[in-house]
Amino acid sequence: MEITVDLSKLESLNVVSPAKIIWFIFSHGGWLILIIAIFYFLFYLRLFLKRKKYVAAVKQTLLTIDIPKDNEQSLLAVVQIFATLAGIKISLNLIEKYWLGKVQLWFSLEIISLEGYIQFLIRTPTDYRDLVEAAIYAQYPEAEITEVEDYVSLIPNDVYRSSSEFKLWATEFILNKDSCYPIKTFKFFEYPLSQTFIDPMASLLEVMSKLGRGEQIGLQLLIRPTNDDWKEKGYQIIRHLVGEKGEPPQHFGDKIVNVSVKSLEKFSEAVIKLWGDIKEEKVKPGQPNLMQFLTPGERFVLENIQTKLAQICFATKFRIYYLAHQEVFLKGRGVNALIGAINQFNTTNLNAFKKDKRRVTDVNYFFIKARIALRQKKFVKNYKNRVMRKGSTPFMLSLEELATLYHFPTITVKAPLLKRTEAKKAEPPVALPIEPQIGKSFFKPIITLPPKTAAAEERFTISESLSGYDFDNDYFERKFSKDKTAIKSEKVTAELAAKKNAPPNNLPIS
Repeated sequence: MEITVDLSKLESLNVVSPAKIIWFIFSHGGWLILIIAIFYFLFYLRLFLKRKKYVAAVKQTLLTIDIPKDNEQSLLAVVQIFATLAGIKISLNLIEKYWLGKVQLWFSLEIISLEGYIQFLIRTPTDYRDLVEAAIYAQYPEAEITEVEDYVSLIPNDVYRSSSEFKLWATEFILNKDSCYPIKTFKFFEYPLSQTFIDPMASLLEVMSKLGRGEQIGLQLLIRPTNDDWKEKGYQIIRHLVGEKGEPPQHFGDKIVNVSVKSLEKFSEAVIKLWGDIKEEKVKPGQPNLMQFLTPGERFVLENIQTKLAQICFATKFRIYYLAHQEVFLKGRGVNALIGAINQFNTTNLNAFKKDKRRVTDVNYFFIKARIALRQKKFVKNYKNRVMRKGSTPFMLSLEELATLYHFPTITVKAPLLKRTEAKKAEPPVALPIEPQIGKSFFKPIITLPPKTAAAEERFTISESLSGYDFDNDYFERKFSKDKTAIKSEKVTAELAAKKNAPPNNLPIS
């Protein structure tokens, strides 16, 4: 049997112009595809603008949080705080989601260091301010929460320009593995035999407290409550680890085919039963899993994945930056030390943070300066606006993981919180900066004294009172607070302290 294929019609296309071919396709149904494509584009363009307008209309509030230095609360208290914050999760119907452009709102958890002064902040939609305060006060009744102006004005918008007086290094982090694999949480920092807890926040705060004039570090965690759809990938990984044969994921077309096949099977069975009985096959027991054959390391990974999937999780973005004057920018102090503090949350068998290659301000080849400038410009804009939809892809973190990354230092943290000497006198170094005031050096260049001048022979007072995390004074609140009357003056604070330490009036006289 011979099969003949006639290709004569294809040869005729060589003499037809491309314009006629396009018109033929368009006139024979192609116009419908074009209309659908245009409608699809306009629909999502409108949806994008609606969502952008909705987010821009949401009023935001920035809060500073001060916890007493004798904080003995465990990190389980912070876990409860994040569990409460998950209450902002909303269920949007189709009209709200695709017509009105509503989206799930989020929080911004931030830790900043301005020339060694460290502050914890939370940026929240104003409507949820009471929720945030209630969550914190419930676990830390003696906490002080103050509304402040946004500090991001200290980050120059033109830092990416070559003429800028500042240098910026920044990156966004992503996870090395799938989100179902957890990072190293606070439970791994506690030694069960000695019952000692090594707070991972100590390393980060120590790095931040080492900054000097003209330097700042910012850490930003954007967290948004999410649904549990992403957990299906984790369940598939668990089934793979224990050796179970799970069904492959089905798309919409696969589901239609399966429903049609099952309906046809039921119909044929009903027809055959008219002529006789059908012997039902015995269902064979499923293949036993390999849980008992797992190594201790594999069992450890499996248990931690299951623990994470059982918790409430947030879609998260993780950003950090180091900004300093050109004269004092030191990558070893502001970048490598910061990355080292982040590395303590990484493990090779579970998960780890890694720099997003497309977002980090380090470029090795081809148009290096232009590409770095572009990345710096985008990062500053996204960081200042706390943008969730731009930048790296969000990953999922559980309550325990968030509490490990962002928590208030416990009483065991000593190094960054040591009381520094208020003042000391010494011979000035050759390039001693003038006007050692926090914040001013971000608005004006550093001024240095030339060597061997009359001014160099004078004695200067070098202030170190703002090094480390500040529990006792309200410098940040005084500088950025919206309500200045809510800040206690130093005189009132001193009087209260003296009154507290004074003996009672009815003390018996010997």
